[in-house]
Amino acid sequence: MRKDWALIGIFAAILVVGLGLVGYLKVGKKKIVANPLPSIQNQEVAGAAASAPYFKDDAKVMYFYSDNCHWCEKEKEVLEDLAKEGFAVKPMDIGENPALAQPFNVSGTPTFIAENGERLVGYQTTEALKPFLEKYK
Repeated sequence: MRKDWALIGIFAAILVVGLGLVGYLKVGKKKIVANPLPSIQNQEVAGAAASAPYFKDDAKVMYFYSDNCHWCEKEKEVLEDLAKEGFAVKPMDIGENPALAQPFNVSGTPTFIAENGERLVGYQTTEALKPFLEKYK
């Protein structure tokens, strides 16, 4: 009989610890709100990037990318298609200049951030990216 109570006690302790951990992880997640337009003086574009038809320094959506990012390479195809329709993004090469990411709380690439702080994180298909860019064209 004591073994049964011991097992029940152990099971209850594991359950309580597990539920506590789950609750802690849910509460511990913070929403990151982007600082829409912090002043960054030197946002130079790499030579190869400057010739891309989808990059414009005056675009209202910033595109954080890195040349060694697999998903950024795939995103080029989507951006090239959208450039044919007149869409462009402001290049923010955090591979070459990692300091560009910090003011905007960018932790991964590709990431798109609009002037108001709205963002899309990760690889975006044409169907997902086009409506986002249309809002800020």
